[in-house]
Amino acid sequence: MITSQQAQDIVLNHCHSSPYGERFAIYFCELSPKQDFWIIRCNSESYVIYNQLEHCYVGVNAYLVDIFTGKIDIVGSGESVEDFLQDIYDAQTAGSQFYLLRPTFSKENKIALLNLKQWLKCGYTNTINLLTINRNWFTGKRRYLQHIQILLDKRDIKTEIVLADNIDGIVVINNNIWFEEDIIKKLRKVVGGGSSY
Repeated sequence: MITSQQAQDIVLNHCHSSPYGERFAIYFCELSPKQDFWIIRCNSESYVIYNQLEHCYVGVNAYLVDIFTGKIDIVGSGESVEDFLQDIYDAQTAGSQFYLLRPTFSKENKIALLNLKQWLKCGYTNTINLLTINRNWFTGKRRYLQHIQILLDKRDIKTEIVLADNIDGIVVINNNIWFEEDIIKKLRKVVGGGSSY
């Protein structure tokens, strides 16, 4: 197991390898909640030790050092360490498979079918296609799919997240889906309807 000091040395060696010749200092180091990564934050010595704001580097929230391998992952300043770690754990759980969001109901459930049709404001053919030949709606990071699942659940559209071996032709979801309108556009893409429903 890599110690705190070893992890800090790994991060400092990484930072000192930059071509700018800047010296760096660690100002935060602790184990992750599962105690499998060292979470380390550092910045220029001028900023950390002497509080010279003009020497503050931005762009990195934290460095994660795997306690078993010493591998470094960099968490960008726009990301949270918790989300980044969750993505790592989800990827480990998935292995070589992919996360997939799909409905839990079939076309035989007339109430759920009608609800989906009305929410999408589309015809029966496209709605039925979403429950049959285009049943696998989205793939992406589990966290992104969970966000969509919560939004759909508020509209009483029940879905599940499963692992699949193949995601050919399935719409990939990134972190740019925040509203119901975004989901509707993506579901229209699933059935090939674009925006011309």
